[in-house]
Amino acid sequence: MKTFLTTIKVLLALSFIWIQQASAQNSYFFPKATQLDAKIPTPEAFLGYSIGTYFTRQDQVVAYFRALEKVSNRVHVESIGRTYEQREQIIVTITSPENYSKLEQIRQDHLSQIDPSKPVLGNNAPIIINLGYGVHGNESSSTETSLLTGYYLAASNDAETQNWLSQSLIFIDPALNPDGRDRAANWHNSYHSFPPVGDPIDKEHQEGWPNGRTNHYFTDLNRDWLNLVQVESRNRLVFFHKWYPNVQIDFHEQGTNATYYFEPTPKSHESPIIPQFLYEYQVILAKYHAKALDDIGSFYFTKENYDNLSPIYGSTYPKFFGSVAATFEQASSRGILQESTNGPLTFAFTIRNHLATSFSTIKGAVAEKVGLFKVQKDFFKYALEQGRKNPAKGFVFGDKNDVTLTQKFLGLLLQHHVEVYEVADNLSQDGKTFDKGKSYIVPSAQPNFLIVHSIFEENTLKDSIFYDNTGWSIIHAYGLKYAKLNGAFSKGTIVKNLPVETGKFSVERAAYAYLINSSDFNFTKALYQLQLKNVLVKTAFKSFSANTTAGKKAFLPGSLVIPVVDQSISADSLFAAVSYVAKLASIEITPVTSGFSAEGIDLGSSNIRSVRKPEVALAFGQGVTASEAGQVWFLLNQQLDLPVTKLDLQSFARASLERYNVLVLPAGNYSAWDKATVDKIKSWVNDGGTLITFQTATAWAVQQEIVKEKLSQTENFARRGDAPPVAAAAEKSTEEGKKDQSKTIADAGVKPIKPLAERLDYARQEDVEGSKRINGAIFVSDLDITHPIAFGVSSRKLFINKNGPTLLLPSTNKYATVAQYTVKPLINGYSSKANTAKVANSAAIIAVGSGAGEVILFADDPTYRGYWLGTARLFLNSIFFGNLLGGGNR
Repeated sequence: MKTFLTTIKVLLALSFIWIQQASAQNSYFFPKATQLDAKIPTPEAFLGYSIGTYFTRQDQVVAYFRALEKVSNRVHVESIGRTYEQREQIIVTITSPENYSKLEQIRQDHLSQIDPSKPVLGNNAPIIINLGYGVHGNESSSTETSLLTGYYLAASNDAETQNWLSQSLIFIDPALNPDGRDRAANWHNSYHSFPPVGDPIDKEHQEGWPNGRTNHYFTDLNRDWLNLVQVESRNRLVFFHKWYPNVQIDFHEQGTNATYYFEPTPKSHESPIIPQFLYEYQVILAKYHAKALDDIGSFYFTKENYDNLSPIYGSTYPKFFGSVAATFEQASSRGILQESTNGPLTFAFTIRNHLATSFSTIKGAVAEKVGLFKVQKDFFKYALEQGRKNPAKGFVFGDKNDVTLTQKFLGLLLQHHVEVYEVADNLSQDGKTFDKGKSYIVPSAQPNFLIVHSIFEENTLKDSIFYDNTGWSIIHAYGLKYAKLNGAFSKGTIVKNLPVETGKFSVERAAYAYLINSSDFNFTKALYQLQLKNVLVKTAFKSFSANTTAGKKAFLPGSLVIPVVDQSISADSLFAAVSYVAKLASIEITPVTSGFSAEGIDLGSSNIRSVRKPEVALAFGQGVTASEAGQVWFLLNQQLDLPVTKLDLQSFARASLERYNVLVLPAGNYSAWDKATVDKIKSWVNDGGTLITFQTATAWAVQQEIVKEKLSQTENFARRGDAPPVAAAAEKSTEEGKKDQSKTIADAGVKPIKPLAERLDYARQEDVEGSKRINGAIFVSDLDITHPIAFGVSSRKLFINKNGPTLLLPSTNKYATVAQYTVKPLINGYSSKANTAKVANSAAIIAVGSGAGEVILFADDPTYRGYWLGTARLFLNSIFFGNLLGGGNR
């Protein structure tokens, strides 16, 4: 053992000495390079250290590419936006000067690929290649690779490189997640030892919460390509749709003990709607990657593990637009050097592998460009044909009472370059009415049908071992009124931009009160902004109709009533406040001259109650699920402009809760909180606080008896990453085998041994255990739309993304179960029959009183990935109205 450790130490020391030798840098990364222009600065010369010996910050990355741009006519840097932390996002274009001089003409010619009626591009056109590095910020080798890729393409004068530059446009996105990138870089640089420490338990290799994988709001940007919640994704997508690359690569890292992965992926993980010929072309390009890694002796694997079916990913979204896109995964050193089962793994080695496949991508794309052009042309022909064959000939959506959500969804479609038309005339479908001027139609017969399908249609999946979310249709997530059109329909004017309704949100002065309908998604935003201006706002617990200057108008439960009298501010200040908020929230505010309603309760009813201004604390830090904490933080910041306080779990015990009236506990592990802390929360709730819990935090609250609800006894399916439970059932053939075996033993006169546990073939473990997980499927529940948590919602059908194990029994309080899963709840994605049966009839949301306070339990994550707006609005309602649930709910 000592000899082995001594050998390891020697290897580590040698690796460190070797990588420090500046003269060896180029020969290590570019072993075949013979003609590198000395006028082009190497990354090492510019940064002052060898690549692979430190982690390069985003500002240094940007500065290096701008330095290349100054000295090379091959390199051009374009800014595409800024992150939440104000880091610049750039795209680097590298090509021959001749190509760059006619860049716009090349772009326009390339966009003709979308039109099936136009001919396929010829051999003279350059191939479009997009290399995206580091969407996960702590998968750090990729961004370092981008520096070397850019340098080589700028400096190499050999014939092969010259051919690449003339035959292609190469786009480099050096850091798809700059904020996460710097979070990881700062961590690793801070704990960098001299010489480096390879022990995996060293702090350099153990990033602290939330680590650098995600962006500022802890969002996984590799799950945001379809949702477009985060600014980085929106900036990037604008560039993507300018070009529709023929080849796009997403560079990642995986576990330290792995080797290298590139596509193709398993057949079972391919999208059922993407044409097979596109996947087959990955096999053609794969031979170039295999050759490149073979040449440097690096091991690799393909056709395993990774999903390739959902447009939420950076390696799959481009496939929905005819790109041969792929994921590359390099084993991660998570530091300068780390021990692994394959031997010492250096940061430089991880970079070199990604560099090899960066060049093999370019080499393969250039060599196969004629075929790639044909693949993309055939793809759009295929998509159009599939759209024409689709049973649903189109989709109609829109709600005249929820302009905000309608416009949000319309804006998302336009960002994806989906063809959208106004509804030509008022339309009725499936018992729903869609009004002209407020609704829109999306035809299936369009070149971008595959992304339309992903947004609107349900999918049925049979595999059991998907890596991530299997139900992603955006229309279900938004909870917006829509219908499928199975017959002929009339299209109005095509929509190119979001409509701008000048003057719509101006407010007439009211003598008695102002009203805001709760049907609009932004009504809680308007509520909070009014509260910030010290305006007294009330909410109606029952519906009513008011007489307005435009006639009788209906208002849903939850609608806001703003009296002119009894305010702490003057009538003039009140008018200024409501006028400001109407424009800020893009919401209609209606003045009334009387409290006598045309129908329903009057404005002085006891069913209209004052709303307190929320002071929100959010559990944060080690132990909390970072993504859920980030989603809540994002929603409250970006939707409400609410400055939520982030309370670290480790300091929670000594923090005073008196200044907060709402406490949010995302999923996580709260076992570190002792009885005194639990009692502190109970006391705070009993004194009038509103406690809101998600997923495993809900289970924890039940187990700690903060509420007297119960978890389902069938709660035993696993989350991704959990240790596999014992298999629950065997295949019929296995059972028959047992019977045959027992019969044989009995015939021999031997008493058979009764099995203590079930026995299955080892090779079936992944499939059997995988079927016990719900990675993210869409289920439908019945929502009590009379409940304050559901204020503003008009449909009892609530779609929920379930990706965790928490199952609640319906409350014994007959009024407390806000939402309950239906008898047949599965709508979209993969869930085994056993899991679906467990979810059926369980409670999705429960709201129960405790003393003067309230506890609102979400069995699932209502803010899922920032785009599940149908349930996010219920979470927002919980914040504002949770303390008003007394009476019938006690």
